[in-house]
Amino acid sequence: MSVTQVWERLFIGSIGDAEALAESNPFGVTTVVTLCKEEVQKRAAGINYLHVPLREDRPLPAGKFDEVIDALWENIRWGKVLVHSLDGSSRAPVLAAAWMHVVGYKDIDAALADIRRLRPIEPNPVLIKRVKAVL
Repeated sequence: MSVTQVWERLFIGSIGDAEALAESNPFGVTTVVTLCKEEVQKRAAGINYLHVPLREDRPLPAGKFDEVIDALWENIRWGKVLVHSLDGSSRAPVLAAAWMHVVGYKDIDAALADIRRLRPIEPNPVLIKRVKAVL
């Protein structure tokens, strides 16, 4: 899987995609938001890296959810954002869809359906339920 553009300035990918930006940045990504516990090791100069680790198997703290949504909101305003999880199939698409919902672009379920048409995803149903509870 590779980086997938899901909105004008929002991209989804894996940790490998985030690290590949150190070699080449064809989409002009200016911020990387990491949702997995692993941190991006290979970093590119000029890219803002944010680390907000979320666990799918634990309750979603509202503060962490807000931190991700705020990071996306703030950084999409001035550039292009890659939000990624370990393999880009669960946390990243769910939080990207949640952001689309929060800003009024699209309902979370419709956003997930659109993302599913663009890339293979396997969102954790528990994570979706927990995200919907804080929307």
